[in-house]
Amino acid sequence: MIEYNFYCDESCHLENDDSNVMVLGAVWRPKEKRHEINERIKQIKNAMAYQKELN
Repeated sequence: MIEYNFYCDESCHLENDDSNVMVLGAVWRPKEKRHEINERIKQIKNAMAYQKELN
């Protein structure tokens, strides 16, 4: 049986933030590939000058 890691997040839609939309996102991956995938994500973040939050 394959085990998976599952991650989800949402945009922080608040009643008074002047936005009527909210976004949900999720990703899952085989647990055995977590180190390989994490390393690739770090490479992409570095290449794109990633910052913690989008503005």
